[in-house]
Amino acid sequence: MHPVITIILLGAQTDSSPLSIFKRDNDALRLIITLVQESWASHVKRTDTATKMLRLPIQAGLFVLPQPIPFPAPLMDDQGVPVPVHVNMMPFKMVYPDPHLSSCHVRYPSHEYCDAHVAKALPDNLKRYAAIVAACLRRVPDEWGQVGYITVHESYVEEGKTQRRPGLHIESPGMAPPGQSCMDITVVNMKGGIFVASNMADTCRVWDCLIEDHGKVVGHLGDISHLRKAIGGNEAGTSLGAGEICWMTDRTPHESLPQPKAGFRQFFRLVTSELSAWYEEHSTPSELGVAPKCMIVKGNKFLNA
Repeated sequence: MHPVITIILLGAQTDSSPLSIFKRDNDALRLIITLVQESWASHVKRTDTATKMLRLPIQAGLFVLPQPIPFPAPLMDDQGVPVPVHVNMMPFKMVYPDPHLSSCHVRYPSHEYCDAHVAKALPDNLKRYAAIVAACLRRVPDEWGQVGYITVHESYVEEGKTQRRPGLHIESPGMAPPGQSCMDITVVNMKGGIFVASNMADTCRVWDCLIEDHGKVVGHLGDISHLRKAIGGNEAGTSLGAGEICWMTDRTPHESLPQPKAGFRQFFRLVTSELSAWYEEHSTPSELGVAPKCMIVKGNKFLNA
């Protein structure tokens, strides 16, 4: 429940609160909460539904690359069992993905994604993801040479469970991390956006809209579960297929879905350079010595929820 709704309900039950006049007037309380929710809806920027369904570039916060890409084989132990891997927000150098071509010839090709040049920028356990990384980097030439952040999460997930953080949210927290001034980090801005993909279909849902002035309406760590109706409900979201690479912004609503069947899920995320805060306790340092180019925040970000 969003903190604002909690305050309204608690206030109605507290004699010293001005809201206590609504203690026995449930109709009035419902009206107040409805008006608050309607005000939140004004912060949602929508785009053309037909454009979204055609998987074409759009104007708001979502774009699905035209061609799905196969995920690499997982690492195996001596018994042939997939080995879990969890690398989170590891800094790496976003190199020019096609050094053998002049920039004028780069037209985001749909073949030969895997590039040994990109693999050199990744640690040994992630070199197999060079193909997917290259596919993303070809879309953001302004990011070449900058420090980006890669996440790879590979693990067995039971049916009905989620591998990643559940709940509807955006990546921007909308407020300063604990112990930081609001002047230090009022907005987490990702210039080139965020790329996400999974080898499992229907395990991630995204919405073709943006949450504007998000600092006014998001909950802890970007929670927007209270805005589900305002963004059109589940029906308005797009469920990603296996290998589909989705580009989105830090204000694009998305959520992990319960896995439709048990299996070994591989999740990939690439965050481009203009990240405002890197959470040291939750992130993976680079084995290649690449340092994050942003504020480093210490402590557990999930506290003070």
